[in-house]
Formats: sequence, C-alpha cells, structure tokens
Amino acid sequence: MRLIKHIIFTDIGDGEKLMINSLNGLMDKVDNYTFETVTKWQNYKQIAPIGETEATLFENLRSRGYLVNNSEEEVAIKNEVLDQLRQNQNKAKENNRNITFIMTYDCNFRCPYCFEGVAGRCGENSSEVSASHSKTAVLTPNMIDAAFNLAGESLQTINLFGGEPLLPKNRAALEYIIAKAPSLKYSIITNGYYLEEFFDLLSKVNIANIQVTLDGGEETHNSRRYLANGKPTYHKIMAGVEKFLDSGIPICIRMNLDYSNFDEGNSLKIKLLEQFCKYGKLLSFEISPMLWISADDMNKTFSNLYDADINYNYEERKQRNRLLSSFSPIVNAITTGTKMKPVYSYCYAHDSGYMVDPYGKIYPCLLAVGIEDLAIGTYYPNVEFKEKSIRNRNIDTIPECRQCTYSLLCGGGCALALDDYTNVLKPACFNILNQVHNVLPTFFNASSKQAGTNA
Repeated sequence: MRLIKHIIFTDIGDGEKLMINSLNGLMDKVDNYTFETVTKWQNYKQIAPIGETEATLFENLRSRGYLVNNSEEEVAIKNEVLDQLRQNQNKAKENNRNITFIMTYDCNFRCPYCFEGVAGRCGENSSEVSASHSKTAVLTPNMIDAAFNLAGESLQTINLFGGEPLLPKNRAALEYIIAKAPSLKYSIITNGYYLEEFFDLLSKVNIANIQVTLDGGEETHNSRRYLANGKPTYHKIMAGVEKFLDSGIPICIRMNLDYSNFDEGNSLKIKLLEQFCKYGKLLSFEISPMLWISADDMNKTFSNLYDADINYNYEERKQRNRLLSSFSPIVNAITTGTKMKPVYSYCYAHDSGYMVDPYGKIYPCLLAVGIEDLAIGTYYPNVEFKEKSIRNRNIDTIPECRQCTYSLLCGGGCALALDDYTNVLKPACFNILNQVHNVLPTFFNASSKQAGTNA
C-alpha cells in the first residue's frame, strides 16, 4: 500500500503537527517521529514497515484512510466524492429556496467603512461617500414580478438587502413583495434606523431573522454609523431592536470590530445578553473583524473572539457569534466539533438563490453586490446568464483545483479575493492556506486546552 497524496501537515507547536486527510476530513495530532516517518513514506510506491513501531503506525494510517493500494484507488475515491458533491450542487441550483431583493442602493447612513459601490468598493476605511449613494432607484413592481418568475415555485425565504432596505421610499415595493408572498419566511439585513416605522408591516409576516449592526456602545457606534446629516443613530436603533424582540421576532446584532473597539464590542455583547436575557435565543450575534484590516490582525481578532466564548458549548457559541461556524470545513470541524464536510465550491454564492437589484442585474453574494463585473447575469427586462461567472465556479471548472490537495477544503476560494474579475475561473488560495496554517492551529490548541481544563 502507499500513502494518499491528499495529506496536509500544519504545525501546532511543541514539536507536534496536525495531519489532515483532505479526502475524508479526518485530523490527527502527530509527534515528530510520526511526521518524519510519514514524510519518508510519501516517497514510497509501496510501504514495507520495519519493526513493531512502524507496523503499528502503518495500521493506524490504514484505519484512518491515509493508505490506498495504488494511485488509481485514490483517484476513484476522490471522483466518488466529487460526483456526490456535483449532484448536490446541481440539485441546489435547480431548487432555488431563497431570493434576495436589493431594494435600493441608496442609504440614509454614511458609514466610513461602507464596502458598496457602483463599479467596485470604497477605499479601505475610506471617509468618502460610497458611490452607491448616487444610485437611488428602487425596485419596481415589474422587476419584482420578473424576480419571482426567475426564482420559481420552490421559493421558501425572501431576503431584503441594500443599500438600506427599510427606507420609507422602499415601503411600497416591500408591500408589493409581501402581497405576492405573504406566507414565506423573511430575512432582513438593515441598519435598523427605521425598524419601528416598518413594525406594522413586518410584524404581519414570518420573520426568520433581522440583522442590525452596532459597532460598540453609544459613543463609538455613533462615531462610525451615523446619518447622512451626521446625526447619531444608536438610541433609535436600540428602541427598534427591543420592540421587535418584545414581539418575538429574532434579532441578530452584527458587530464590525478592529483593534479600537474589540473590547467594547465584547462588553456590549455581554451587556445586551444580560439586558435582554428574557428573550433567550431570539437575540444572537454576528461578530467579525473589519474587512479592510490585515490578515494578521484578522487572525488575531478571530482568535480573541474564539477564546472569549471557549467555555460555552457549540449551540451557545453559535448564539454568541454565528461567524464562528463560517470558516473553511476543516476549521469548522474544530469550532463545531463535527466531521469535516468536503466542498465543491467556496460558499452559497455558487448554488444558492439569486440576488436581484433595481438595475436588472443578478448577483451571487452580498459582498459582490454593486460590482458589475461580478454580476452573473440579468433578470430584467430579459433573463440572461454569463457562462463564466461565480455561479459556475467550482473545483471542476478551475483547472488548478483539479489536482490540488486543498481543493475539497476550500472549493477554490473566494472569487472576490482575485486580483481582477475578468476571469473568475481561477483559484484564490490565500484564505485556505491562512486558515489551515494559522487559524486552525490556534483554534485547535484553544479547544485542546479547554478540553484538558474540563477533564
């Protein structure tokens, strides 16, 4: 027998490593002897163990799926995995369960870190007004009809996004959407300023989740998330949050953190959990590093976020930060305590429901909205799809991914990380390499330390 090629090592310190089987998702902590022996055996076409220690290691490797009879057997195993993943994705594409209405690109806030723009993103932490605010059109009834026709009969959830979806000028469009689909679930990403004004409308439908952003306590939040006229927003948002929670409607508090507001954000989370404890799991959190900070700072922030909630079980940690289950499958195996699930493409953008804007464009994900090069097609006035788009991007269509040992862990990476979007059928490798070799060891060691403490 011989070793599979799909073996990845990552250093976890103290002379130990994690050995990852990227075909079946199993991980094993190994010492230096095991690492050196496996590294030696990787050059052998047929392994012949010498002595009792090597024989024991050989049997352990075989039981964990690290050994195959020949390279053809490994190819067959991977093809079987790929076939199932391919079928799952095709089925997901055919069965659109959700659609996102980008109600307008207009917004009543002028957050300095806003990422949206007409032809791309704002500068990093830019204080300039986003170009998206010059696009003030709102979805029309004809567009909404076309979007529902595109979604088909399997629709279950409607998502509302912007810009700001809950602007007074969007009300007629939202009323039209609800009239067409009064029994579906609704999910909303909003700045929260007009929550109270829309309560009469939203309280009549099934709300799965409303996401509202707070970037710290009153002073910090108001310095980062203010109205176009510069006025504060904190108290009005909090009044809306409490009104919806009191009516049994789930609220998720999003926090965007960097080094300046990290401690304050965590303190606010604890304060709100105590303040609204009577609402139980109706209140949850999504806490993330700022998109524009460096990779090192992002890793450190995620590590601190993970450590902050390490004493809680998975369900409790998910409530306290939903983003801690949004990493690559191999990192999620640590954060969730479950076996790794291989992936065919990077995220929901490749097979989930469409995102439609007021200019007839279809986008694949929230972060791609407004970047016209990343539009996957049009839905109005005519339905047309691009052949080479994120929607068709996976580890089959990206040539470099076909033989890569990381491919089943990352699905080709996030297309938004590419240098340009003229050809999205290229790999974006930094994120998976960073997660496997930096984030994973940190989370693994933190989990192991906590398990030892509880033993």
